[in-house]
Amino acid sequence: MVWVKAHITDTGDAERPHLITPVDTTPATTQDEQVTDTIHQALAQKNLLPEAHLLDRGYVTPQVLLNSEKHQGVEVIGPIQVDTTWQAQSGKGFDVSCFRIDWETPHVPCPGGQVSQGWADSQDNAGHPRVYVRFAKADGQACPVRADCTRSVQGPRTLSFKPRAQDELLQWARHREHTDEFKERYAKRAGIEGTISQGTRAFGLRRSRDMGQTKTHLQHMLIAVAMNLARFVAWINGVPRSTTRTSAFAELAVDPI
Repeated sequence: MVWVKAHITDTGDAERPHLITPVDTTPATTQDEQVTDTIHQALAQKNLLPEAHLLDRGYVTPQVLLNSEKHQGVEVIGPIQVDTTWQAQSGKGFDVSCFRIDWETPHVPCPGGQVSQGWADSQDNAGHPRVYVRFAKADGQACPVRADCTRSVQGPRTLSFKPRAQDELLQWARHREHTDEFKERYAKRAGIEGTISQGTRAFGLRRSRDMGQTKTHLQHMLIAVAMNLARFVAWINGVPRSTTRTSAFAELAVDPI
């Protein structure tokens, strides 16, 4: 048995039918971010590259933002990977965004005024370039806010972050997704959730009729063609697009009995 994922892109014109363009089928273990460039290449081959592409969080990384703009001229709009360290998740700890990175020296002053003692350009477990920074053990032992910085009993605080271009873009993207402009533009992506719902509920998108990734991809392509035909016929006949479903519980909250 092979588990696969379908990656679907559709258009978002307000006055035209929303049509599915490329459909990619990958093993379930393939990370979404690895497919973004493939999707853009498929769109480019059909001369369908958009000026802006609204993507789910899994497809958006600093490298994707850089490559899409540089190689395809596409503005990627989507939430970016979150900082999963406990310092960021706790809401009171000193995560990497609290440290002002001096790329020229290079060194990193901490919020308490201490300066890092080690800087190493290396790679993470996946082989991607990464910078590792270490503070002096003695400086951390006497720090009054040590508990908000590290959980190590004796060890010093360490930091790791992406190379400069990617790190600065990452921090910018995290800030961008909290702006009203971003929220307004990204709200249009709700249409793709409707596409996935239609494909699943009406066309059996999540049920493979044959074994193997190649045959499953063919099925995904045929489903996309069928959905496009159904949408085109509905558009010709003036059938309006469905609005977002409201759950029974949400309806009770709006209009209580």
